[in-house]
Amino acid sequence: MNKNMCNIPDDILEKLQKDISEIKVALLGNEYNPEGGLLYRTKENEDEIKCLEKRIFELEDKIKKVIWSSTGGAAVITALLTFIFNLKNIISLFNG
Repeated sequence: MNKNMCNIPDDILEKLQKDISEIKVALLGNEYNPEGGLLYRTKENEDEIKCLEKRIFELEDKIKKVIWSSTGGAAVITALLTFIFNLKNIISLFNG
């Protein structure tokens, strides 16, 4: 240990100890509020981010399915309308 450390006044050491204790409570919480520390909140936020990322992925997948279904439905409708139009033209050729 450095000899200069012994020359630090007691009131400064007490203030340092108090500051360190407050920093520890801010990071970890205390016995009255164990979920109040910054580390706990950070972990909680990370878990929430993972959950939201999963939800975004699922929603993107559903959007892709809706787009493909809509495209398929539009193709079927287009094919039916084309068939009906062609059938109408064929019938009109026979009728005169």
